[in-house]
Amino acid sequence: MMQNDTFRTPVLVEEFDKKIDYSSNIFSIGSCFSENIGNKLSDYRYQITTNPYGTLYNPISIFDNLSTSIKGKIIDDHKIVEVENVFRHFDFHSDISAHSLEELKSKINSTHKTVKKILDTTQFLFITLGTSFVFERSSDNEIVANCHKVPAKEFRQRLLTIDEIQQSFQKLYALLPKSTTIIFTVSPIRHFRNGLVDNSLSKSLLRYACHLFEEEYNNVHYFPSYEIMMDDLRDYRYYAEDMVHPSKLAIKYIWEQFKNSLIEENCYPLMRDWEKIIQGVNHRPFNPKTEAHQKFLRKLKTKALQIKKFKTEDIISIIDEQIIKQ
Repeated sequence: MMQNDTFRTPVLVEEFDKKIDYSSNIFSIGSCFSENIGNKLSDYRYQITTNPYGTLYNPISIFDNLSTSIKGKIIDDHKIVEVENVFRHFDFHSDISAHSLEELKSKINSTHKTVKKILDTTQFLFITLGTSFVFERSSDNEIVANCHKVPAKEFRQRLLTIDEIQQSFQKLYALLPKSTTIIFTVSPIRHFRNGLVDNSLSKSLLRYACHLFEEEYNNVHYFPSYEIMMDDLRDYRYYAEDMVHPSKLAIKYIWEQFKNSLIEENCYPLMRDWEKIIQGVNHRPFNPKTEAHQKFLRKLKTKALQIKKFKTEDIISIIDEQIIKQ
């Protein structure tokens, strides 16, 4: 038997030729894992838009929403539902809601316009696919992104075919600028609704679809977050209490892999400086009025003022609130 002194099976992540820096416009969409990475990039003040439609899981809903935004379509009423006096849209997550039909339509149309404008200049588009299982409305066979607590009898569940996934992406790809780098990842979060056997089937379809996209298009790539979680971090200590979602430690580990492969190395010093500033702002001393701590705050403010790559006014304002005026 071959000896493995590291007691691990690390996933080797390729170093991407085209990388992110502070001038990059980034868009992240899909499963809640897209928010984990998106929030990390946002924390370090990269220019990123994350899940403007709310969290989406299946590839058809992800691709169709992006296509709708780019085409500038105005939504109609047939996919809007009212449940418990709240209006929602079947193509959007339940977080996107309103207390009137017109308010929801206005909110969604505004979102589509904003997304279209952002996608025109997006350099990196991250798409996290969550599941191959979809729910269709029995009345018209249309796929929904979210059932919004509508009675289950009004839907049927089925598994997407690889052809459906491919054709939906092909339509989206034709609309996107060819200068956009598209990076797919499969969410490592298990979907237990159909059991672990069907979850594996679902994820395998998504992974195969990503492979086909990468083979067909030069500007499409794959980041192995799923493989890192399943093979490198295959231990329940890397999961949250629900035993489904990655723990903070796992997210941090995958983020480091992401950073090393996708972010320009010349951004690292600024990222480290910013992290120290945030840690300093969040530090709560026993006695904040001491001269030592006030001196620390003034130095922290000076460091924040020296950063020119992104806006720091909000953090400087927080520091000012803690500095005792002379």
